[in-house]
Amino acid sequence: MATNTNEATPTPSLIVGLRLAGKRAAVFGGGQAAASRAVFALDAGADVVIYGPNIPEALGKWTGSGRIHLSPAASYAAADIVAFGIVFVTNDADCNQLAVVQDAHAAGIPVNIAGNTEMSDFVLMPTYSGSSSLQVAVTTNGVAPRAASRLLKEIVRKLPADLEPQLKEAARLSSMARAAEKEHIKALAKLDVVAADATSADMSTAATAIQTPQASMSSSEAGADTQSATPLLDLDALRSGAVQVDQVANVQVASGYISHALSDLCFVYSAPEQEIGEAVLAWSRRAEKNAYGDWVSALRMETRSGAGHALWGALSSGSKVAAVASAESLPYMVPVISQLVARNLPLVVHASAQSLDEFAVAQSDFADAFLALQTNAIFIVSSTAQEAHDMALVAHAVAQAAKVPVVHLTNGSAEAAASATIRMSSHAQAAQYVDAIVKGAGSSGATSHAAVIQQAFAELKNTFGRTYRGFEYSGNADAESAFVSLGQTASTLQTSLPSILKQRSTGVLNVRVLRPWGADEFTSSIPAT
Repeated sequence: MATNTNEATPTPSLIVGLRLAGKRAAVFGGGQAAASRAVFALDAGADVVIYGPNIPEALGKWTGSGRIHLSPAASYAAADIVAFGIVFVTNDADCNQLAVVQDAHAAGIPVNIAGNTEMSDFVLMPTYSGSSSLQVAVTTNGVAPRAASRLLKEIVRKLPADLEPQLKEAARLSSMARAAEKEHIKALAKLDVVAADATSADMSTAATAIQTPQASMSSSEAGADTQSATPLLDLDALRSGAVQVDQVANVQVASGYISHALSDLCFVYSAPEQEIGEAVLAWSRRAEKNAYGDWVSALRMETRSGAGHALWGALSSGSKVAAVASAESLPYMVPVISQLVARNLPLVVHASAQSLDEFAVAQSDFADAFLALQTNAIFIVSSTAQEAHDMALVAHAVAQAAKVPVVHLTNGSAEAAASATIRMSSHAQAAQYVDAIVKGAGSSGATSHAAVIQQAFAELKNTFGRTYRGFEYSGNADAESAFVSLGQTASTLQTSLPSILKQRSTGVLNVRVLRPWGADEFTSSIPAT
């Protein structure tokens, strides 16, 4: 059997995306062929000049846009070609086609000739353009265009239904990262060499990690994430719309849930073995959305000098930002938190107050946290899982309403890892609670941080039925002495030693709001005796 050695072999091509915005495209010819090529150029952002008898009817919607112009074919001169970024020539072009092609090649301008792939610098591909940045194209390099069209339809039919929303979110996060980087370029000029190196390292890590999360499991899965031993919640139930839902959680999960629900970005400052922030990281890996219907990016950062500079950059981009941290990372964040206070940027830090004893058992310890009190940020304290959930809500609401960093100190002891059944806010109610505090602070003209905190406590009682105050006294009304404490120590004294306190005519004053310190409220909370 003879072989046809003269059979044409398709010329290899490089598939590229050509940006034509701000450029001009020339289309020589008329009819449907000219119209389809003009649409390709117009959709890509180019202005179009048609050298032909008229503007095809198919381009009617573009005639009033000012982006399409008609020029008689006879008016074309070789010198005109340099004004264009791309050239199309159809079979019915009323001009010397070969001369146009030679002019374009001489000027280095890509040209497409209908029906002539050998002389064309590029071929037009069947293309699907979505509502976002998505474009899908298939080419056979002009050999079998109908086959290419059929294959494109099959590919588009199998695209995931939620692909375009994910791409839009990816674009938002990329824009956010670029904006944060620009802000830090400005900030770097004001820092010393050591701080600048720390900032650059943090931003490099953040820019790499901020991306659209990919779901690896459903939100209703029970038990633990495959990369975490931390028990997770039934987020489907928490999206149900009910005001409150009973859930089993420990301190970390309770505060982490609110942090994830009310943030766009969560930064975790802890060692992996501490299991601080594991719930937030797990929900991010599972592509769980927050209370506003957006994906949340969570990333682990290093605890070292300069820690926190990435927070500054993210906040500067307008994102809702939270940090889940060990208290030992707070001293490293002091310079950044102080700057955020001065710039009225609403960061929330959920810091686990802990230290390890000689047997490597976690104990509640506020020593590192106290080193950060100098920042003038708001400091609130919780102990139990229920308190951690409630104070996390207060922290996010107050931060947004008062435009100030809020540090929520949680119980970091080993006992805090134990789970309990607590009442948790639904996604919708958490968002509504924050919105109520923000609007309330604006309408009431609350100017002090203390006033905003009181509004947050009052709204928490109205919505969820639980009462908190800046200083919470328990014990004898005529006590002669009182323990002043906070966190787990205060909780232990309140719940475990009632008989001793009664016998000794002693009370316990639990400090809920550490900063701003309410001297008058402190005095009035203690029995006059």
